Amino acid sequence: AVRTAREAGYLTIIVTNRAQVAKGFVTLAGLEMIFARLRELLAEDGGIVDAIYFCPHHPERTSGGAPDFQIACECRKPGTLLLRRAVADFGIDVSRSVLIGDSLRDIGAGGAMGLKSYGVRTGYACRAVERYPDRAPPVPDRMFADVGEAVAFCLAHPANHGQAGQPD
Repeated sequence: AVRTAREAGYLTIIVTNRAQVAKGFVTLAGLEMIFARLRELLAEDGGIVDAIYFCPHHPERTSGGAPDFQIACECRKPGTLLLRRAVADFGIDVSRSVLIGDSLRDIGAGGAMGLKSYGVRTGYACRAVERYPDRAPPVPDRMFADVGEAVAFCLAHPANHGQAGQPD
């Protein structure tokens, strides 16, 4: 999917919450090694990632964790700080872009940015509605089996990447 998107001229940017750092399961150096391995594996299939933006924070204080990272922040999705950085760093036209994610946090962040936000049924499959007991959960503009199917739709229907909430 990454190779296909890149070959079609799309930027491929990963924006990810990595609470494992705050919880003490991995260090920043260890996370960078994981990202390096991810890039290596994707590149074996011709998939090049333009950038990886990550949030190492988590708002809960836990013993054995990394206290400096146990904070509330704007970069943890559904916050939009990392998306805003990517838009600024790459000069991204949000009206011609799409976010593909597996969590409602992803969908919420994309919607807050005005991005078409497509969910996938892999990973968390956009199911964590219990995290929204006091309000309606974010709703993906479309759902797909996986990232490959979502990318194929994007390439087949480029005009559909207008503002979120607009009919396809």
